[in-house]
Amino acid sequence: MPVQFDLETVPADERARVEALIPDARLADAYVHRSIEGFDDFDLLDVACEEQENVLLAGPTGSSKTSMFRAYAASRGLPFVIVECNAAMDPGTVLGRTMLDSGSGMPEFIPGDFTLIIKYGGVALIDECNMAHPRITAAFHQLLAVTRRMSIPEAGLTVIGGREGLGEPQPLLLGAAYNPRYQGTVRLNEALSNRFAIQLDWDYEAGVEEALVTSSRLLDMARNIRSLAAIRTPVSTNMLMEFERHASRLGVDLAQHLFVNHFASEERGPVARAFEANLSAVIAELGLNSEG
Repeated sequence: MPVQFDLETVPADERARVEALIPDARLADAYVHRSIEGFDDFDLLDVACEEQENVLLAGPTGSSKTSMFRAYAASRGLPFVIVECNAAMDPGTVLGRTMLDSGSGMPEFIPGDFTLIIKYGGVALIDECNMAHPRITAAFHQLLAVTRRMSIPEAGLTVIGGREGLGEPQPLLLGAAYNPRYQGTVRLNEALSNRFAIQLDWDYEAGVEEALVTSSRLLDMARNIRSLAAIRTPVSTNMLMEFERHASRLGVDLAQHLFVNHFASEERGPVARAFEANLSAVIAELGLNSEG
């Protein structure tokens, strides 16, 4: 049975903020599922929720890592938040910060969206976790442990995952994602990696792309470009969908120009030649003409 979230367990003064974090259910309807060793991806996440296990996805940009977590939250009516890691991130933006109350003038801690989900339940995604500053990863280490505790020294608080509302503990899925191909990132340390019971390689998948991209010739071209050692820029599923949308709305010539401009300057020649070799077939499959 799918996990269920009870919004009524959230205290009234924070309920509206938490409710606003629940994604539109239509995101789940548009999502293309994957089978993982015979298990539907959402069924696997249900088990992770029930067993309080953390999930780590490793894959290239545009392979639907974020989309999977967001669509799962939408399908189960769970609040969702994404923490986008980088070296300059501010802990206050993630966890919350102390501010002066406009009425009393007294200091008051205002929790961030991430803290709200940890307190009351939902789906929290730590994106590009191998780019997080040590000030942030220190909090993640504690949170991702079995106890699921998170200390916020500024507020003098210790938050216990999914257990701060009224009634039964609420479902809490802690996920992380990263792109191992990014330059300038580091390998996940063993202590952090060990906190994820479910670790999955999340590459581009043929079945997903065939459901989202109309032109089979465009997909073949993308796979050929991905195989070229000289091309380091990822050819994401999103780029292929964007090309088809742009070709329909803006014309084939401009769509091709925008596609090629995703690549580094030294890569654009080989990509443009690959496009020219396949363009007629792509146009035919999309039912367009060379002018769009």
